[in-house]
Formats: sequence, structure tokens, C-alpha cells
Amino acid sequence: MSTRRPRYRYIAFRVDGPRAFTEDEVLQAIRALPDRPWLVGFSGVAGLVRCVHLRKEETIEALRGMIRVAGVDVRVTTLGTSGTIRRATSKYLRKRTESPSGDRQK
Repeated sequence: MSTRRPRYRYIAFRVDGPRAFTEDEVLQAIRALPDRPWLVGFSGVAGLVRCVHLRKEETIEALRGMIRVAGVDVRVTTLGTSGTIRRATSKYLRKRTESPSGDRQK
């Protein structure tokens, strides 16, 4: 029996639908997924879920397979995966203020 804590992965995703959704609406849809990934946060159209690293691919497929949130047809796109909340948020969820070359965009 291992006493090590599990290694988590954080998956950034976007929900495309006819309207913005609340965190509770998305939480209800995610609770119905297999392996029950943990919703770390959600704001209108994008969010972050946590899963164990061994179930990352299954969680991504389950997220992509979500077709309804709060009774509304949606399309879920995964934006990327990271090992920390900080990196996932900065890389996939924050609006970019700099281009890849380092020049600031207006």
C-alpha cells in the first residue's frame, strides 16, 4: 500500500454554447462523467479540472464527449494539460498580453 499522494494533472477546457454557463451548471455535468474529475474552477466559458495522472487521457475523452450542459447542446474543447494549477492557468486560461516573440500586443 503506497502512502504517496497522487500525482495530479490539470486540464484546461472551454465550453462553446449559445450562452455562458454558471459554475454550478458545469459542475453538475462534470459530476456525471466517469472517474468524476474535480472541477477546480470555471468562469463563463472556460475552466479547469483535476484528475489523477494515470487517468488523464480518459478524462480528456470524457470532457470532449460532453454534449449537454444544463440541457443545452454544447461543444467542449480541451485547451491543454499541466502539472500545476498556476501553469495551466497562465498558459491556457489567462488572456495573452504578449505575443510569443515577447512583443506586447495592444
